[in-house]
Amino acid sequence: MKPVRRGRFGGFGLLGTVAEALRAREATTEACVVSGQTSKFSYPEDAVVVRAFEDVRQGAAIDALLWNRELAEAFYQQCKELGLKAPDALLGRRLMTVRKNIRRYEKHGISISPATKKEPHFSIVPQYAHVIEFVLMKLRYRYGASIDDILLDRNLGEIFETQASSLAAGVSSMDLRLGALYIRKTRTVKKRDRSKINSLDVGVIDRALTAPISLARVKPEQTPEAAGLLEVREQDRYLYISRNKLLRPAVEQFRTGKAFDLVANGFWTPDLENITVQVVAGSKVDGVGIGLWERRLIHDREPVFNWPIQQDDEEQEEAA
Repeated sequence: MKPVRRGRFGGFGLLGTVAEALRAREATTEACVVSGQTSKFSYPEDAVVVRAFEDVRQGAAIDALLWNRELAEAFYQQCKELGLKAPDALLGRRLMTVRKNIRRYEKHGISISPATKKEPHFSIVPQYAHVIEFVLMKLRYRYGASIDDILLDRNLGEIFETQASSLAAGVSSMDLRLGALYIRKTRTVKKRDRSKINSLDVGVIDRALTAPISLARVKPEQTPEAAGLLEVREQDRYLYISRNKLLRPAVEQFRTGKAFDLVANGFWTPDLENITVQVVAGSKVDGVGIGLWERRLIHDREPVFNWPIQQDDEEQEEAA
């Protein structure tokens, strides 16, 4: 038995519960044909996975597999040359598992050397931040996939890039993937931040937000051309909450309604008259960084199209 998040009212609430169940099922049945056996990877086989990565990495960090498709292909090929018979995505997951459980694997003589190559900063094109997150959430609802799963799996990765690029014109494959990793990073709560986030009074930021205005009537030129946080809401539920480096182009993109076409379906047809947006400009509200407010609001209000707030990797490792 594995606990899953509580269900919420409505079709998207049901999809969210199904997604959690799929993820729990995958976590308990991570089995495949490896070296002729149907079982979980053994420690010796995980050691081969690490060796294959060390052979091809050229100083790169493990997360580079998620955005550097050439490195990923070289890693998968090296795994096969070393005798591992498993789907490519599972090989990537095993490497991530070792990274997230360093202390446990070191007890079995398995370790990963530090990265020596400088990696690009995880970032996101401001006006397309919601497009990337909407597509990620669509795949999560449909397949119960994590962000790592989406980027490691060829089919899911292609779907993600194709759908995101349909609206994020001119954004490269690498930038789309780095944007997905940016979302993974910013949808976690660091242990050191937990008490501060829990102590926040959400009424403070509610009072700082502009009055709600429907997307059918909003005028982007009246939106501050600055960093800040925005909330998109439909009647009694939140659809999306996020900080953004540039509020005005983000609001402009929402006003077109095109991003909602990515997630519209048989039980939800978006009506811009009934969807409102509110913003608050600035890097801080009441002296608290906007990123901490973002995590608190997403955690409390569970917007339909936001990636859920997760524990950070260190906490996952300790819980393993």
